[in-house]
Amino acid sequence: MKKKYIILLTIAVGMAFMACQSAEMTAAKVYIQQKDYSNALEQLRVASEKEPTNPEVFLVKGKLYAEMDSIEQMNDAFDTALELDSTKIRDIQDWRFDKRVEHFNRGIRFGDNKQWDKAREATLTAVNIDPTFTDGWVNLAYFYEKLGEEEKSNEAYRKAYELEPLNMEYAKNVAVREFNAGNAEEAEKILGKIIEEGEPDVVVYSLQGRVLMQQGKLDAAKEVYDKALEDNPEDADLLFDYGALLFSTKENYDEAADYFKRVIEIDPDNSDALYNLTLALYQAENYEQAASWGEKLVANDPQNNLGWIQFAISLKRSGDAQKGNAAEKVVLALDAMESSDYDGAVGHLNTVTSQYPKWCAPWALLKIAYSEKGDEAGVEKAQAGLDACGE
Repeated sequence: MKKKYIILLTIAVGMAFMACQSAEMTAAKVYIQQKDYSNALEQLRVASEKEPTNPEVFLVKGKLYAEMDSIEQMNDAFDTALELDSTKIRDIQDWRFDKRVEHFNRGIRFGDNKQWDKAREATLTAVNIDPTFTDGWVNLAYFYEKLGEEEKSNEAYRKAYELEPLNMEYAKNVAVREFNAGNAEEAEKILGKIIEEGEPDVVVYSLQGRVLMQQGKLDAAKEVYDKALEDNPEDADLLFDYGALLFSTKENYDEAADYFKRVIEIDPDNSDALYNLTLALYQAENYEQAASWGEKLVANDPQNNLGWIQFAISLKRSGDAQKGNAAEKVVLALDAMESSDYDGAVGHLNTVTSQYPKWCAPWALLKIAYSEKGDEAGVEKAQAGLDACGE
């Protein structure tokens, strides 16, 4: 959680005495200075009966309720004071600011100590004092989330967004929450507003593209990505998403492959891009290239089961059935490792490494399998194979 600390000017709790005031008001203020809030409240009750049109009585009463953390009564008293004298607005605003920040910072301190219940209550008081306090709603959403109260967390973050609908971080957060809740159209609306009226970053465009794709609005998604890539032509996430969009049309596999290649140029170890490139080339019936990129995929990520499956299929379709069968044995080895059958995994991998000693990825897996077995001699054997395979 990003902490938001607000430095307060110290405001004395004591209230200045007016030149002319009732005995009840004088007594109330003395009691407040002594923190005897019960007697102070009683004196103010009498004062309000005697002076029902005196805004100062209700102003002091509101401040007293604030000290007692009685927020609803504080609001009622302040509302009455404003009805009687609208010039009290600045005094009330200053007091609200003081109290909201006091509770807000208290919430942060509780949060730092992982006292989530207390953090929530303190922050809830802050936003009750000032419902327009966006930072308070954001922190409250975080504390609700920590307590597992997902619905309330969503509501609190939604409050922050409604107060600042062009705040990009709030918009992204709420859009993701709406999307995850199955409200794709609402997520589209939120992100669209930022794109049209705000200052969207790459993530906003990427999210909007995915939201549109999920709804089957492929042409609209393409427009979003085209616009984003004009200003961010080397952004790997945008290029990947655009490749996925083209792939999903089932008509542009070669073009999709080109976008995945651009991602790999930027991020050579991107396993997702390598896998999707292999898949796109396979769908384009370019089996030899699919097999070539598949080999790079499993070399980069030897434990990628889906990668090995696609690699094996691509090898067979390219005409290399023998190596395709060997890749399928690696898939069997990975399945065995997943079920902790390391003896079975070692058997499959020894077969493959004997057949293809220059193939490094199976040696890497064999070393893992031997290590899980606790076979130090086997680990040394696999390491020797790894050292030699790249020569």
